[in-house]
Amino acid sequence: MKKLIALAVAALPMAAMADVTLYGTIEASIENGKSLAYSGGAKKSTTRIDDTGSLIGFKGSENLGNGLKAIWQVEQGLNIDGTTGAGSGNGYNNTWATRDSFVGLTGNFGTVRLGKLSTYLNSDMEKFDAWIYGAGVNGATVTTANTLDGRLNNAIRYDSPNLNGFKFTAAYGFDEARTTINGNRSNKAVWNLGAGYENAGYFVDAGYVAFQDTDASGSKDGNYWRLEGGYNANNLLVALAYGQSKLYAGAADATKAKEAALTVGYTMGALTPKFTYAHVWDTKTNGVKADDGINQYVIGVDYALSKRTTAYTSFGYVKHDNIIVADTDERKERTLAVGVQHKF
Repeated sequence: MKKLIALAVAALPMAAMADVTLYGTIEASIENGKSLAYSGGAKKSTTRIDDTGSLIGFKGSENLGNGLKAIWQVEQGLNIDGTTGAGSGNGYNNTWATRDSFVGLTGNFGTVRLGKLSTYLNSDMEKFDAWIYGAGVNGATVTTANTLDGRLNNAIRYDSPNLNGFKFTAAYGFDEARTTINGNRSNKAVWNLGAGYENAGYFVDAGYVAFQDTDASGSKDGNYWRLEGGYNANNLLVALAYGQSKLYAGAADATKAKEAALTVGYTMGALTPKFTYAHVWDTKTNGVKADDGINQYVIGVDYALSKRTTAYTSFGYVKHDNIIVADTDERKERTLAVGVQHKF
């Protein structure tokens, strides 16, 4: 009897966590390259071990009846290389819930969530950036998708159900600080709208983000939008993206930019060779063009060791129109990486 009681008591924590799923990704690479992110200057070549996007998460749901479920998730970025790096928007921090973390309800009406939430561009798009990478340039790093496809704090997001291949999303990140700028109460909230359609492998997606009161006076709104389309089925990936942004970064005049990227990949057994070309046109501020265009090339191959483990190698090369390191003639960045990713 004592053994049965002890066994029942030991099983209580497991029963309490029956609706919890533990998941994550552990990945890292050895890299060599000349990159601004490596050593503060592209003129210096550096070899490093780089965490390329490790994370751990917990999620669960409860059936409430009549097709309604309560859902929740807590997700945290990791740095298994022992240092705190920029990664690829990975959410490195010593606190918890640095990535998508929420509570919500889902049913026939769709899904509503509250918490720290990805924009549609981050969660449902970026098929053109089909690379595993960290701080190097061996991914589509020159596009603003690398910096603007982020997560919204203090956010609410609605996702529609799948409507014969069509879906749409609306999200709003509240500005809880509401500071005063030039005597006026600002509202640095963020809006996000997204929509997509997929059928027989063909897909098209559009995402728009509005950044309110982003200039120095707190009265002008910035924005970013991107359109993607292509084919992703039968071992073939072809993804094309085009985006534009208008950002202030504290200045009175908006800086306008536009970019495009193309990625092609094909799976042959365990091997998936891939290629990406990305281009950023010269930016314009108050109608004046800057000589800051960028071209990027990434080539590599993934090797599926199993359903959950992938080995990969990739090489990225970036050519800037203008000098990127002061007092030098440096205009180039490069990264060669070999790594392993495991999902659980």
